[in-house]
Amino acid sequence: MALRIGIREGMRTITRHGSLFFLSLLVAAISLFLLALFSLVTVNLYEAIRILDEKIEIIAFLDRRADVDALKGNIQKIKGVEQVHYISSEQALTDLRNELQDTEGILDVFEENPLPASFRIELEGSFRNARGLKDISSKIMLLEGIEETLYGGELVDQLKKITNGIVMFDFGLLAIIIFSVIFVIFQTIKLTIFARSTEIEIMKLVGASNGFIAIPFTFEGIVQGLLGGFIAFLLTVITYRVATFFFDNIYFPQWWFLLGTILGGMFFGIIGSSIAIRRFLK
Repeated sequence: MALRIGIREGMRTITRHGSLFFLSLLVAAISLFLLALFSLVTVNLYEAIRILDEKIEIIAFLDRRADVDALKGNIQKIKGVEQVHYISSEQALTDLRNELQDTEGILDVFEENPLPASFRIELEGSFRNARGLKDISSKIMLLEGIEETLYGGELVDQLKKITNGIVMFDFGLLAIIIFSVIFVIFQTIKLTIFARSTEIEIMKLVGASNGFIAIPFTFEGIVQGLLGGFIAFLLTVITYRVATFFFDNIYFPQWWFLLGTILGGMFFGIIGSSIAIRRFLK
């Protein structure tokens, strides 16, 4: 009963103080949009790091007398090897021509194909580091028919240190932005509560409990967060569409962002209104 009355009173306060609610909604939407925008950058950073990590591999060059099938089977048995792809010398030359394109005429100086056949060896995640690359490469070199292996080695570890540093920095910024959004929404809701301080005092005088007084403001915070989250999502979609004109392959899981902005908005609205009304009622 109290909940129904509180929600009804919350609807009345929204319609009665439309301009104040709209201002709070605008601040919440902009705050959530900035959070969603940074989250989009963060998601694409993690996606880029994931793709980069998957490209860490070993290239093993074969001599012309190598038994391809036997070698492939033996390499596949090595611990840490995920997949082995055979690339013939003809395929390697074709790939090189495609990469060079405008300067492919430089390859005409060779009477024969200078590129050897090779294996492109993909590794399991825990072996994509300097130690894992070195151990697997040394085992591959023991196999008959392998002339040479090529891998990043220490460069891979340096790259991982850089990416880990970027991730930690990004995580710190994300935490700061989240607390900033909570603070802004809290301050905005607090101002709307102080603007209706007379109503709250009257409710307290007629014997309304703190819980009953808080229900309309909590409901208003939920509605504000829900609408603000949806507006933030629409602004994020527009930003994404504009960004696709300048950048390729932007990763944007729309349904997750829709769910995240709406639920996040409602969560921040509940937290902000609860803290603000509790401080006022004290």
